[in-house]
Amino acid sequence: MAEEEKIREHAKQALQALTDKKKGWKEKLKDFLWEILIIVIAINLTLWFHSWNDKRHDRELEKNFLIGTREDLNNVKESLNSFFEMYQQTIDYYDSVWVQMNENRIDTAFIDSNSRGLTNVYPFTYNNSRFESFKSSGYIRLIKNSALLESITFLFTVKLPQREALDNMIFNNRLSEFTTYIGSKARIDSSGKIYVSKLLNNSEVKFQIYKQRTLLHEMKSQKQDLLQMVDAVITQINQELKMRFKYEVKNEKEIKNASR
Repeated sequence: MAEEEKIREHAKQALQALTDKKKGWKEKLKDFLWEILIIVIAINLTLWFHSWNDKRHDRELEKNFLIGTREDLNNVKESLNSFFEMYQQTIDYYDSVWVQMNENRIDTAFIDSNSRGLTNVYPFTYNNSRFESFKSSGYIRLIKNSALLESITFLFTVKLPQREALDNMIFNNRLSEFTTYIGSKARIDSSGKIYVSKLLNNSEVKFQIYKQRTLLHEMKSQKQDLLQMVDAVITQINQELKMRFKYEVKNEKEIKNASR
């Protein structure tokens, strides 16, 4: 507003210069042009300042988004690594039962004592609120690196929601088929132990062990591929922050606190 007031004041002085009866026309023209020059310079300076300020604001938005997105992807990494750590025992259980069935050496105590492996689930989840908010606000255009933008967008609009949907489908199907082919037929004691060993001669049960074992191995392989993709995008983000913003995270603790 201060700039606008000054411009209006100089415009008033320009008009007064033309109507000043005490001065000749040359002097009037000189004073008029001088005021006009001041106005032009003031307008350009104002426009330049607003443009510079807007660019600085946009640059800050871009930087904070990249820092926050890297934090979100590090959380995705933690989720994937937790799956590998916590669910490997379940995969090992299916592997062991499958081998025992094929080699006709059933370890009844092992199979029944660890039967919870037939029903436990660990579906993939992730937080896409930052990306969706940035996109819906129209700020996604601020990401100057087109390759990086494509990588981030592909993760948050294709790979991550696809992984979440597949996990939900696999685990829901697994529980449904367990109920139909095993849970409704096996004896279950008060501790929750499922005496599935008694059903292993049933062809439907054998097929379920084979099918679910195969699906869990495929899920693990797909999540390992997704982890590599997430790591690659985090590396891209780190490079962009370092090259464009001279910003580099020094340690894992800073990764957690960088966008807070």
